[in-house]
Amino acid sequence: MNLSLFAQNLRGPWMIHPQQAAAMLPIVQGVLAGNLIEFDGSEKQEPRKVSCADYWTGDKKQVNPYTDKSVYVTYLDGTMTKYGTCASYGTREIAQELLQADKDPEVIGHIIVADSGGGSADAVPELADAIKQLSKPIVSFVDGMAASACIYAISYTQQIIAHQPTDQVGCIGTMITVSGWPKVRRDSDGYVQVRIYADQSSEKNADYEAALEGNTQIIKEEVLNPLCEIFINDMKANRPAATDDQLTGKTYFAKDVVGTLIDRIGTFDDAIQAVIDLAEQQENQNSSQMAKYPRLEAIPELSEQVYDQDGSTVLQECQLEAIEQALNSPRAEEADLQSQIENLRTEHAAEVTGLQEQIQERNDIIEQRDSRISELEAALSAAIERNDGEGHAVVKTDADPSFQVDGAAPAKNFTEAQQACREFLNRGK
Repeated sequence: MNLSLFAQNLRGPWMIHPQQAAAMLPIVQGVLAGNLIEFDGSEKQEPRKVSCADYWTGDKKQVNPYTDKSVYVTYLDGTMTKYGTCASYGTREIAQELLQADKDPEVIGHIIVADSGGGSADAVPELADAIKQLSKPIVSFVDGMAASACIYAISYTQQIIAHQPTDQVGCIGTMITVSGWPKVRRDSDGYVQVRIYADQSSEKNADYEAALEGNTQIIKEEVLNPLCEIFINDMKANRPAATDDQLTGKTYFAKDVVGTLIDRIGTFDDAIQAVIDLAEQQENQNSSQMAKYPRLEAIPELSEQVYDQDGSTVLQECQLEAIEQALNSPRAEEADLQSQIENLRTEHAAEVTGLQEQIQERNDIIEQRDSRISELEAALSAAIERNDGEGHAVVKTDADPSFQVDGAAPAKNFTEAQQACREFLNRGK
């Protein structure tokens, strides 16, 4: 056994039922007496997966959507401690297991099987934080006792189902055990022990020393009362139907606190079914939620970061609304249009390149023709300057092979052009 961890687990304050504390006492006394305590680990309850295939109660005409799905079951039993030992898992280990299982696509939800009278106060926060981080439903199944720190931790789950009407629930409060010798102790043989504090350390262990002398008020006001107030406030938040008298430390039969500290009496199968029902509700809610934010859904790159494959999200509704409003803003519309333009450019890049090449070819042809027109105009001006004044002729250069009629060659000068006209006119005589 790791004595360092054992010592850390023994430090107070405690949120524990007296029966649980009494069960620990022989072990504590044995260790303090120097006895060797052997644990083989056989008492540790290993977490497991339970198939949902036989529990779905939906429309039998439909294919069971949970045939290949399972519920992750973990155990919170014995004395709760933050760190695990050979005989039990610490709440830190249980918290890590839950978070890891929550990432498993096969797992649709969780069950904590609780049978504990509580334990160390510092065993609660990490497990509570893990439960709050889960993205999938979680239900508690009380199988014997859920007292003090245990009921505190499982109050963060969505439902609490007790197995038997006589299961014990409650014992909400804090306590601490202080033991030791007074500052000055003299044995029967005259041996003296003295605890001495520095002048600058007047507050060091003041609550402990006062408690040993019978003054417990300091340790109540500075340690127990603040922790208990947090405990009670959290229970009110998690179980709002709980009455004030149920939060003063009394332990109840489960049948007497149905609807307040627990939700109902049922079997383990009922707990499995509760997880399946909650998973279905969550899936429907996620689908409905996704439909509420069309702008967000229209951007796959953003939607994939916000939603998991099953439609769930870790964002709160107010955060989703803020994203949707931002996407509906004029700046977002401008960005959306710019994005569409870029998408169109990318999609039609090849077509645009082809059209640009055709335009360039047409421009080249136009440029060639403009150059040809300039050449012809220059040739015409030169011909007019050379004519004998008797008339005008349109003259094309030999470089223009397209200017041929009936195989006739272009006139070389104005005289040849006149002669060609006379011959053409005399054809009809």
